[in-house]
Amino acid sequence: MLKPLLATLLAAAVATAAVAAPADAGNPQHAHLQGAALLHQREQMSFGVYYYPKQWPEAQWQRDFDGMAKLGFDFTHMAEFSWTYLEPKEGQYDFTWLDHAIALAHAAGLRVILGTPSAAVPSWMGQRYPQVYRVDEHGQRHEHGIRAEVSLTDPTYKAFVAKIVTAMAQRYGHDPRVWGWQIDNEPSTFPDFSDSARKAFQDWLRKKYGTVDAMNAVWAGSFWSTRYGSFDEVLLPNTTLAAEDKLSPHAVLDLARFRADTQAQFLDDQADIIHKYAGHRQWVTTDYTNVSTDTDPRRTRDLDFPTFTLYPVAGTNVLGGDSYAVGKPANLMEAAAYFRPVNGTFGVMELQPGQVNWASINPQPMPGAISMWMWHAFASGASLLATYRYRHPLRGSEMYHEGIVGTDGVTLSRTGREFTDTLRDIKAFEGKLDPSAKLPERLAARYTGYLWNQDVFWDLEIQPQTTLWNTWAYRNGYTLAVQTTGAPMDFIAEDSDFSRYPFLIAPAYQMVSPALAAKWKRYVEQGGHLILTSRTGQKNELGQFPEGPWYAPILDLIGDDVDGFDMLPPSVDAEVKASGKTHAWHRWADILTPRPGTEVLATYADHYYAGKAAATTRKLGKGTVTMIGVSTDDGELERAIVRGVYQNAGVPIEDLPAGVFHDWRGGYDFMVSYNPRPFDLQLPASAHVVDGQVPLAPAGVLIWKEGTK
Repeated sequence: MLKPLLATLLAAAVATAAVAAPADAGNPQHAHLQGAALLHQREQMSFGVYYYPKQWPEAQWQRDFDGMAKLGFDFTHMAEFSWTYLEPKEGQYDFTWLDHAIALAHAAGLRVILGTPSAAVPSWMGQRYPQVYRVDEHGQRHEHGIRAEVSLTDPTYKAFVAKIVTAMAQRYGHDPRVWGWQIDNEPSTFPDFSDSARKAFQDWLRKKYGTVDAMNAVWAGSFWSTRYGSFDEVLLPNTTLAAEDKLSPHAVLDLARFRADTQAQFLDDQADIIHKYAGHRQWVTTDYTNVSTDTDPRRTRDLDFPTFTLYPVAGTNVLGGDSYAVGKPANLMEAAAYFRPVNGTFGVMELQPGQVNWASINPQPMPGAISMWMWHAFASGASLLATYRYRHPLRGSEMYHEGIVGTDGVTLSRTGREFTDTLRDIKAFEGKLDPSAKLPERLAARYTGYLWNQDVFWDLEIQPQTTLWNTWAYRNGYTLAVQTTGAPMDFIAEDSDFSRYPFLIAPAYQMVSPALAAKWKRYVEQGGHLILTSRTGQKNELGQFPEGPWYAPILDLIGDDVDGFDMLPPSVDAEVKASGKTHAWHRWADILTPRPGTEVLATYADHYYAGKAAATTRKLGKGTVTMIGVSTDDGELERAIVRGVYQNAGVPIEDLPAGVFHDWRGGYDFMVSYNPRPFDLQLPASAHVVDGQVPLAPAGVLIWKEGTK
């Protein structure tokens, strides 16, 4: 439990969030939530911009910092890629240039976020200690010339990181001009097959299993003579080298867990150093790459709160038309729902400022898109928002990456003007928010928990069973289905308080323990509405099939027997029928036989299981359980069934097109659109429009307040 004072500070701080943080939000191991509380003591959302002093003539620094302040920025962000200047020679630190930059930023009225430089090591380190670089899956040791090529398990590298972070924390930990710290940069878990990684993996397994026999039992070591005689014999599972057959999925899953734990420990080690010297006056975070496939923010102990990066326009065209220029519709919605419940506080540390350089196709964002993303982040409850970066580079690998100002260093780019105009608009509006306002009952009645577990994600990706399966896209389909109802949504974990959510959805939750199945059952019996989908409950918590019928962990819960499952090649036609409509499917089909009292929602139309159930629902105690066993090609059936769960529960919902999102903050409703077509919504009679207009245009924003005229 939080100490009473901290709990009070945080409760007041997050009262203006899009939805209240879960009562059990946050890792109980966190000891530094003071930093998150301090972040919120400023009523206004803070806006910042990245700046790299050493990339520009020192004579221009003051002009640039003054320019940021005049445009309305509150803080600047620097130093995360500057190790070569901070320690130009081994053991010789030079902070004079950083002292000067911080002084100039402060003189301009800007606070500073300092980044630790661990993501990009200086050349002397690789020259003298080549083992600091990771070894890829082909046995190639990486080398100097790009960021994030290091081995997080190498003792030499970790020692150098500890020294530079200690030196920085000692110098700036009590500096009032430094607002907070970012650990590393976009942490990820790139494959590392170095000797140090193998030893660290062996140590991790020894701690996890205790005995090698216990590990062999989980890894199915009795098959293909893959058992190990000792932990010292264990190799790092290398799927690239598995030619004819596949490695043990349990070993590969443990490797993913190990890498995520290693990354989390790497962040915590740096955070511990900073907290030692910074006390409670500064906060510590990192900038995750949106919702990552390999890292897991819930594994860290000592970060005060998470932030993430957001680059919506990167060449994909999810909704067709001009949506490629508006951005991927699910990115910000999912990231806010994912990071907000970690401890109730989150920020967007990098927001795309315009055209980028790293995608396969790099189009310009549509006019209005950047403004819409900013309002969306604000409506979702973000506490800070920064953009990458202030000046458009003139050289280097990111020279096509747009900035707030153009190549002359002073003239606003088109998107930079849009960003700064919106920055001022949000600041002007934010004073209208009511910090004491509570989520209205019309929205609280729809509040939805989305059960998510990185282990389950990894397990699905290890054994997809069909090339048509994509866990990320599958998840997107269900988050977007929930969002069409206008329901607030949190990504939650198995140890969360399910009772806070009238609705709970767990798509493709393949690994189910007896404890989780029992917790689901209690949730439903007490009045919750649970939605499960394809593949859920196939395996136990070890990633193994239980010795029993298919889907044994959940059969009594869903009120079905599962005859098996199927998947089809693209050349084969198949349909499922529901409510007089037919839907094509290929990806996955759980073949269900309902037990007495279970209602059929959809049936298969062909193949040898024609007439068998594809989706069912049943009442259990005060609540309901719905099982959607089929994955259709367009997701329309799933969308209809998800919406039906709310409607059958007597909860009014909205009917929003894909990519149109409804949020609420501080007494106001917000709607933004990533959809390429105008949306002619019907507002309640009591709604007073504050900004925007109907129809809601692509990249448009609409703000209204209910109950006032």
